[in-house]
Amino acid sequence: MKTDTVQIVDHGRGPQLSTSRITVLDVFYYLHRGYDFDVVHDAMPSLSRAEFDVIVAYAKDHHDELVEGDRLAEERIRTGIEAQRARGGIFAEAAATNIDQRRTFPGP
Repeated sequence: MKTDTVQIVDHGRGPQLSTSRITVLDVFYYLHRGYDFDVVHDAMPSLSRAEFDVIVAYAKDHHDELVEGDRLAEERIRTGIEAQRARGGIFAEAAATNIDQRRTFPGP
């Protein structure tokens, strides 16, 4: 039986798992907010424990740059929400809802 070694690679989308298209920032979003493997796995059922552990190790070594990447991603999301709100229309009310209120996963 062939087994793939899980590594962090960069194919132009930023650091991601060698075994899937899940990026480090996809998982770091949860890690940075204190969530554990079970919560992350509920959000990303294809993520194995071995893949999660590789990302955790990578996150420890690259914490500061990942925090900055997470901050920039949140900023882009908030900017997009503000632009939707400014345009009005049927999505304005949904865009006005605080992004944290829309998340449905359990708290840490």
